[in-house]
Amino acid sequence: MDMPTHLVQFLLGGQTCVVATVDEQGQPNTTLMTWAVARDSQTLVLAADLRSRSLHNIRANGRVAVEVLGDDLCYGLRGTAVVEKELMESTPFPCALVSVKIEEVRDHGAAGVKFMGPRYTFHEGKEHRKGVEDLVFVELKGPPPAI
Repeated sequence: MDMPTHLVQFLLGGQTCVVATVDEQGQPNTTLMTWAVARDSQTLVLAADLRSRSLHNIRANGRVAVEVLGDDLCYGLRGTAVVEKELMESTPFPCALVSVKIEEVRDHGAAGVKFMGPRYTFHEGKEHRKGVEDLVFVELKGPPPAI
């Protein structure tokens, strides 16, 4: 299933997403991720911390759900995630590059309701983190790693 064009354009990097995975006991796990990019209309790519419960769950059961939240934008995505690259080069801590094949797209917007999406900024003295993030987004947007 294809994500709509405006959602793909929104997912250029730096947007807050809630990613849900399932553990071995079938229990849900959610985490916030900002290193998420739409590679194309059918693929979302994520930088997942190697130490995270989310990545552990993705390795065990690739089923994921993602809530994408922005101004006047609220989408639920479901799909299957796989690790495409075990260790990303651009991240400041060890992360795997995870690709999610989108299988369902649901618009959670409602007529007459204006949704305001979450935002984040960097504290004074930490502005350099924006440059680090930009490198992560470039790596995520790149072509899939050769297998």
